[in-house]
Amino acid sequence: MFRTLRSIPLLGCLLSSIGCHAQPPAAPPIPKGDYGAIIRYLQNRIPLEMARYNVPGLSIALVNGQELIWARGFGYADKARGVPVSPNTAFRAGAISKLITASAALQLVEQNRLALDTPIQDTLKEFYVRSRFHADQSAADRDVTLRRLLSHQSGLPSEHLRDLRSGFAMSQMPMRVSGVWLSTPPGTQVAYSNLGYSLVGAAIERSAGQDFEVQLQRSLLKPLEMNQSSFVGSNTEVGNRSQGYQDGTASADAQIRDLAASGLWASPKDLSHYVQMLFAQGNYKGKRVLDDASINEMFTQQNVGNVLDFDCKIGLGWFLAPCGDEPVAPGVRTYQHSGAGDDFAAQLTMLPDQQLAVIIMANDSNAEDMVASLATHALRMMLQAQTGEVACADNCQNPAGGKDHRRIPAAIDRKRLAGFYATSWGVLRIKDEDGQLHGELSDTRFELLRDDHDWLRAQKKFLGFWLKDLGELGRVQLDVVTVQGRQVLIAKSHGQRVPVGERIEPTPLTGAWANTVGTYQVLNTHEPDAPLSGISVRLEEGFLVIRGQLHDEPLTDYILLPVDNAHAVLAGNGYGLGDTVSRQVNGLSASGYRFKRTDSPHINLSF
Repeated sequence: MFRTLRSIPLLGCLLSSIGCHAQPPAAPPIPKGDYGAIIRYLQNRIPLEMARYNVPGLSIALVNGQELIWARGFGYADKARGVPVSPNTAFRAGAISKLITASAALQLVEQNRLALDTPIQDTLKEFYVRSRFHADQSAADRDVTLRRLLSHQSGLPSEHLRDLRSGFAMSQMPMRVSGVWLSTPPGTQVAYSNLGYSLVGAAIERSAGQDFEVQLQRSLLKPLEMNQSSFVGSNTEVGNRSQGYQDGTASADAQIRDLAASGLWASPKDLSHYVQMLFAQGNYKGKRVLDDASINEMFTQQNVGNVLDFDCKIGLGWFLAPCGDEPVAPGVRTYQHSGAGDDFAAQLTMLPDQQLAVIIMANDSNAEDMVASLATHALRMMLQAQTGEVACADNCQNPAGGKDHRRIPAAIDRKRLAGFYATSWGVLRIKDEDGQLHGELSDTRFELLRDDHDWLRAQKKFLGFWLKDLGELGRVQLDVVTVQGRQVLIAKSHGQRVPVGERIEPTPLTGAWANTVGTYQVLNTHEPDAPLSGISVRLEEGFLVIRGQLHDEPLTDYILLPVDNAHAVLAGNGYGLGDTVSRQVNGLSASGYRFKRTDSPHINLSF
């Protein structure tokens, strides 16, 4: 909700002028069993990639079954002090933290202290939700279960922005967010939620009867000999931790409130122990850490039947498919999770059937694309070393732009597609103009054409003649399909269909909501690094459009759809969408914030 455009990873990829996951130098032939050839290649390639992306430091671990094939650090953990990255340097793991949190929750399920399919309210008794999807509000509470929290199907908002950078105790979160409005009906689709995992952390504390960090150290981190791993402290308070960088410049270590969602410090070497435990069905060096049943549940698809998720599969914590990312190889099961933000990037990808895994962590905000690409290509080489066959040829690549026949959509097609679409990256406007179909997203305008397979493709010409590289936006295939009465914009990337947005029709505005047009500032916040300083609301072609503001930086546009005189929602489905905005006396409230109007109402409509 109210995110900066570039803070959402896929948007940075879609709007990049150079494209994401640019193809690296060709790897040498890898003889069967020759993992040394992979190591030699990566030792040469990684410094080149780090220089290209201006990444100060990186660490990598390669795993084959119960063997750690290689762990190595590159570059600097702290450039100013000349501290090199070692295999034991800890990085912020970001969202990879959720894998450890999910595992800790499953341990408590094994002990009958938590239950997957009972309401989380049974453990967090002060927590309740409000719902526009339920006639009976108590039924809404019953629908928010541990299983749905772990698989991002709880219906909770993606974030609770108020005090996001605070040091509030995890145990306070259930009370602080109690009464939150659901953004989607529970159990119907995957809507990624850091807030949901923050509540899982509180439930772990409550059921274990001790602090989250103490419980995690006792139950998981110490048994797995993850000696550099912890959910507390900063890079200044604890040694052997990397400095974070933003575009090559050192940044302050951010305060993390939602520790269970993104607060883990770890090294790839430490995380390799966790992967080895999973490959051994819960055992690590002869010690039972998780039961077979827990691991099987973790890797069982939880969103079967959710048609709005298309080809994205999720387990408990883990994504069980690339979800539009570049696959390792056709027909090869791939489980993964990435972590980005707070000036670090990480990727953990494993092939469960082959028992191969790659973990890469880096210490710069520029590193996300590089880390993902390195992980994919390292796994392809490992797969070739295991099987003796090339893992992925041309059938793993997205179709290149400009090589097929493109045609302007027919008039009836243009009319069908034209409209406003709510996406996690803002409002996408598709317009039928002068006999052509155009798209506008942020400040990028492009033409939409049909390709040989009848999918929509985006292209843009420089000076009207030469094709401009739109990155992944120019390579993915797009179309609008009707699902459960909704017109959903989908992208086909690397053969996988993922939802991108939803077409929204304007609704009649009451005078109450029409009069919200104006500007607002955040009230009563003393957060030093608040993610939001204000909002504005404007009227555009019959829609209320709301935009966040962070000091002088405008954030993303969203469509605001009134539900009743007191409540409206951010239109659409997906990250940050479906969240509720409420009218207050002389202002609005959303995501824990209250906003006071800074101008006078200047629209009056009578209904």
